[in-house]
Amino acid sequence: MDKNVCLDSDVVIGLMKGDPQAVSLIERLQHSTMHITSISSFELSLRETRLSVIEDFINNVIVLPFDLAASKKASEIFKQLKRSGKMIELRDVFIAATCITHRCTLMTFNRKHFEHIKEIRVLQQKA
Repeated sequence: MDKNVCLDSDVVIGLMKGDPQAVSLIERLQHSTMHITSISSFELSLRETRLSVIEDFINNVIVLPFDLAASKKASEIFKQLKRSGKMIELRDVFIAATCITHRCTLMTFNRKHFEHIKEIRVLQQKA
């Protein structure tokens, strides 16, 4: 199992809802350090419900910043995706860049959003 794992917003939301797949994935991380990106923190904070639970969660994981290195990596990813005609949502570009620059493996249910980004490591989900 990867040592540093970054949870995408969809996994955190699934965990908050008690989704069995999300709970199972999190159980696999007992020997990993859990992170989220500052972008995911933003996405989670947009929610209208369960904000106190979300805040508690955010306060108990490491929040990776979208810093200068991540912004440069994001511009590289954006250009590469644009050239190949495989653009994804800008927030996902920022999340990918943050994971890459902080050497974290991404755990997401939206694997397809990241499949055209060469450098990112995405945690394999077991059926």
